[in-house]
Amino acid sequence: MANREWNPKSFFRHLTPDALKILQEWADVDLTLDGDGPPGEQVYRAWKALPEDDRERIESALLPVNDMCATHARPYLEQLALVVWTNGSAKLIDESRAWSAQDLAVRLFVADEKRFAEAHQTYAVDMMEHLKEFHGRYPVTLKPTPEAKARMKLAMASHFRDTAFGARCQIEDFANEEKFALFVFHEDEVAPFDRFNDKGVVEPDWQRPVIRLAAVFHFETSTLLVKAPRTTEREKLRDLFAEIFVGDADYFEDATKSPKFCFDPLRDSDFDFPTRGADKIDEVSLVRIVAKPEHRDVKRVTIEMKPGLSVEGVRMVLAEHGVDLAVDAIDGVRLQFRFEGHGPDEVPHREPVQPEQLELERHGARPRHPSLPEGVGHRCERTT
Repeated sequence: MANREWNPKSFFRHLTPDALKILQEWADVDLTLDGDGPPGEQVYRAWKALPEDDRERIESALLPVNDMCATHARPYLEQLALVVWTNGSAKLIDESRAWSAQDLAVRLFVADEKRFAEAHQTYAVDMMEHLKEFHGRYPVTLKPTPEAKARMKLAMASHFRDTAFGARCQIEDFANEEKFALFVFHEDEVAPFDRFNDKGVVEPDWQRPVIRLAAVFHFETSTLLVKAPRTTEREKLRDLFAEIFVGDADYFEDATKSPKFCFDPLRDSDFDFPTRGADKIDEVSLVRIVAKPEHRDVKRVTIEMKPGLSVEGVRMVLAEHGVDLAVDAIDGVRLQFRFEGHGPDEVPHREPVQPEQLELERHGARPRHPSLPEGVGHRCERTT
């Protein structure tokens, strides 16, 4: 499951001193502020000064908290508060209505991590809204620069001037060894918000709310994830990212002409599916491959396998049926994911299409999902 993009500078900037103290006690670290500049920037510098192991541990644990800081996640937090804060803590429910989403999420997380994880899982379906992937043509390594940020700000402001949005925008970036993240804050269309005037009468107050767009480039997969409500802004972010930060306007593949999936890594017998610790994936297995062998009398071979085989093991199974994984065309695959805490007995392999699994099909045929009998390691179907 993909997480909302982690921007530590923004995250800590929105925490009050009380919430920060609670978070420090939970994390068992001391963030020493240097007294220079706004409190949010001091906290960010103190966090960066922590040992790398501590930073990674804290970041991995706080990713779900960061997810729940979104405005539309607040109802989930408020429902969670009713369950977590009972009896002597019930007064916190009323007090929390004046807290920021960051403060509320941090306090609930520290109070009951298990229930918080359940609330986060319920909310996760919203995580993929407006998310689009763009695949790069070759590997690159990127670093933020003041010049690139300034160019990006000017380009996005120019774009917004031609829309109903406000022209003011702010650019923030964040980079580590795994990814480069770019955040664009801009003014939304003018909208009315009800406010009480000096006489106690409700009247509309016309404002421009601030919207956040995100573009995150993952170095290992050369993939850009863009999150924006409208297609126009998604494509604009993609194009400007390629032009300004990569230096190649044609860097990203044309999704209308290029295949969505590339199976070439499977041809390497040493290949292992890369995963992120935050996704809590224990194992990725190839459970079905559709291939086109060079044999002229065979159009297609479909082989179903039990989970747990390495790529080299898959290669040996395919070889038994005349398919050379190194050279024959691969038409489609099905992957099965096993998540942390879910053993084979909890996630039956005979039902591979579950919320915890992903099917990648490119050959157009609707798959069958029969279970493999006990003792049978794989099944092969040939189309001639």
